[in-house]
Amino acid sequence: MNILYFTETERGINRWREEFAKVDPSLTIYGLDEAYDPASIDVVLAWKPPQGIFPSLTNLKLTQSLGMGVDHIIKCPDLNKSVPIARIIDTDMSVQMSEYSLYGVLSAFRKFRQYASFQSALEWSPQSRHFHEDFAIGILGLGELGGAVAASLLQNGFTNLRGWARSEKSIPGIQSFAGNDALYDFAKGLDVLICLLPLTKETTDILNINLFAQLNTGAFLINPARGEHLVEADLLTALESGQISGALLDVFREEPLPKSHPFWKESRIEITPHIAAATNPRTASEQVFENIQRIKQNQAALNLIDLEKEY
Repeated sequence: MNILYFTETERGINRWREEFAKVDPSLTIYGLDEAYDPASIDVVLAWKPPQGIFPSLTNLKLTQSLGMGVDHIIKCPDLNKSVPIARIIDTDMSVQMSEYSLYGVLSAFRKFRQYASFQSALEWSPQSRHFHEDFAIGILGLGELGGAVAASLLQNGFTNLRGWARSEKSIPGIQSFAGNDALYDFAKGLDVLICLLPLTKETTDILNINLFAQLNTGAFLINPARGEHLVEADLLTALESGQISGALLDVFREEPLPKSHPFWKESRIEITPHIAAATNPRTASEQVFENIQRIKQNQAALNLIDLEKEY
């Protein structure tokens, strides 16, 4: 079986080759810069596929995302939408996202960012503390990642948790809200807002000035989902007014973030370069390999997405 691998940089192809070689040396993985017969490709492993490739893959049987999200694949203008698309659901990615979110929550809860600014000003200024039961944390998105983050926060004593999703979810220890009509009720009075939503037409620009207005004054924003969720100008406005006290951002509308972007010089924004939850071939290759075996046997792949829902 032949596999075509492509990412923005082709980074990681050798690690995938190493993992597949352990379980099935007959699998052949090609990079875009290598000679391959497009008609022989059975499976694509892709992150942000460029236009111009899919039309030549006439016998393609599966498009496998290299991440948990698939918006980067759906955006491809000439994607063959008749071919099934699968995403990765990996425990290791859930652990990474839980760590990242917990770091952001602790930064707000323990006021670490505020103390960092005091240090820069040579100021010794102890502040009043927060209490777990009073500190309201909201999670946008209650899928695999949202559920894992909620469980991690509960384990660390954060009991005042809410979650919002497109449809009703039931997760122990978290107050659940569902649908657009409940969005502002969910956000009302939050101290921290974490966005873990898939990117769809409905969720684009969901982090906007109107949503920020529902939060407690001085709330903290964490966005490791997608840059297109955030209206960037609205965040700057909310920071200027004090409605938002700070933000931890891992994703941006343009990546790498341009050096001229105002976020770089905004001390209340902490920037990380899209590293909140990176795909680990060591753990993810097992389920990708299983999907390849299922395709060989004319069975449906696991973790297929619904194109109408866009996730």
